[in-house]
Amino acid sequence: MYFDNSATTLHKPAALKEKYVELLDSEKYGNPSRSGHALSQNSMMGIFRTKMDLAKIFHIADPNDIALTENASFGLNMIIKSLVKENDHVITTTTEHNSVLRPLYQSGADLDFLDFDEDYKVEFDKLPELIKENTKFIVTNHASNLLGNVNDLDKIHQLAQKYKLIMIIDMAQTAGCVDVDLSRYSNSIFVFTGHKSLYGPSGTGGIIKVGDFDFSNVFAGGSGINSFDKCHPKDFPAIFEVGTSNFLSQIAMDASLKFLLDTGIDNINEKIKNLTKRFYNGIKDIKAVKFYSKKPEGDFTGIVSFNIYDMDSAELSLILDENYNIQTRPGAHCAPLIHKHFATEDQGIVRFSFSYFNSEEEIDAATDAVKEIAENYMNK
Repeated sequence: MYFDNSATTLHKPAALKEKYVELLDSEKYGNPSRSGHALSQNSMMGIFRTKMDLAKIFHIADPNDIALTENASFGLNMIIKSLVKENDHVITTTTEHNSVLRPLYQSGADLDFLDFDEDYKVEFDKLPELIKENTKFIVTNHASNLLGNVNDLDKIHQLAQKYKLIMIIDMAQTAGCVDVDLSRYSNSIFVFTGHKSLYGPSGTGGIIKVGDFDFSNVFAGGSGINSFDKCHPKDFPAIFEVGTSNFLSQIAMDASLKFLLDTGIDNINEKIKNLTKRFYNGIKDIKAVKFYSKKPEGDFTGIVSFNIYDMDSAELSLILDENYNIQTRPGAHCAPLIHKHFATEDQGIVRFSFSYFNSEEEIDAATDAVKEIAENYMNK
């Protein structure tokens, strides 16, 4: 029973597997954007079809406002290193993944952090107190990979507009399971990954821009255009699409996107929410359990994070795996400032994260397992 979907979704739509096999068996797809022959054109059109369906999912008018990357970590590094300068001031949060934190640290920019309250809500109301003359960016996630919260993009964007900030949003945990019209957020950049709730292959992701930005080159190399120029093209999306991409996976991902469009993201979200509530309600009365994620009500993602008394999170996750065939994520989750907030740096936290492809039967089995482990631990 696989409950580590916030790391990567294990179960994918059948159509993705079929498409991947078809592409691997085919001899119809050459290197995209490098040649004028039919096989190259096939790949270019396949990638563009993926971008068109991504545009539908994110409600973007122009598919060319999407740059495809290897994953969200690549995308966030590209955007932060392309835009953030050493003399800039950046406001971010203590709920960020290291894919945001580490590039920001490397930038040398002046950083201020918004913390979260007892209801796991980031305190964006305090943003005005942090504004300086050189504040240029608000960088945050749409949802934490540990807390289960969903940040209010409308509120963040209103603040960004008021203080003339560029809004950079990490959508790794919400792309594909929370329906958002990104076209509503001007002067903003969104980064997503393909291998989580878009149910695509690993090695896929992208950047979506809403507005025009003065990007600087982070990588340089083959682009298929302007080959006699000494500098890599600065046009979007070419500035971030350097060299030969993981194009077969990018083409195959369109099968997953069509599954999402056909099923409906709201329907997917509703099922994940119901599974999350079922699991939370099943373990909430266990005295040994301490929660570190949002109560599943209102806006939330498919995450329940907790510990059993002082048991090391790695030990609990190992027992679940070896004795119950239940896969979860222990440890720090690449979110060090959350653990600093909770003082769980040594113990870590166990995270259950759910997918559209999980079942109620699996949830009930996991509930029984946690109850049994907690009872055994208390009776030691």
